[in-house]
Amino acid sequence: MPSIPQPFSNLPLESWITQLQQAAQAEDRLRALQAISSLANPAEIAQSAANSLQDADPMLRALAAKLLANAPSPLATETAARLEFLLNDPDPDVQFEAARTLIRKNSAKDSRAIPTLLGFLDEAETQPLMVASIINLLAANSPIAGLNTTDLLPRLQQRIEHDRGEVREAVAIAFAKWPALCQPLVDQLLPLLDDSEPVVREKIAEAFGQAGLTEEKIQSALKIATQDEDTEVARVATEALQRLQS
Repeated sequence: MPSIPQPFSNLPLESWITQLQQAAQAEDRLRALQAISSLANPAEIAQSAANSLQDADPMLRALAAKLLANAPSPLATETAARLEFLLNDPDPDVQFEAARTLIRKNSAKDSRAIPTLLGFLDEAETQPLMVASIINLLAANSPIAGLNTTDLLPRLQQRIEHDRGEVREAVAIAFAKWPALCQPLVDQLLPLLDDSEPVVREKIAEAFGQAGLTEEKIQSALKIATQDEDTEVARVATEALQRLQS
């Protein structure tokens, strides 16, 4: 069990719970919820987080939603309803954390989160790390009610050549998850077999192998990738090529 951070160990759990409920300053309530997340058992953390979803401070609401995503038990009906309400929160971080929790917890309301997440992908000002997180979230938790992969395709296409490696990695992982999406974008995806990030090269090779596209240019590119300096990329490319040739 990890050691409790010293700043949180000088007060009993009950004192932190009281501070969360009664402190007038948002920073004190935030610190209390952070302490509870380190000191309490999972049920106590989930209860405190659920109560904090209605806090006046957006940082606290966002942290509360994030903590609930890691709770071992399913979301209570009332908690899921609060998270659904936060999908329209004025703060984008709160919206994101609420949407992520609904999907990760496989809530009955997870389909309500899809428009929120796709909306973030449509906004030019959305930070690259959030873009990557959203794409990874959708790929990792698929199938999700309300998620149409053809709606996701143009949003992935826009980021195939993104200058941030973590975004290209997320895009490549998505194509490996949904290889059928590769067909209309073969010419854009082929250069990713020579991407600077090994994970990108690996996942695109995997996607081509699973997509079953036997075009000569794909097989030629995969043949080159079998000699990749990264052994995992070379292995995946070899398996993809064998699959297409068989």
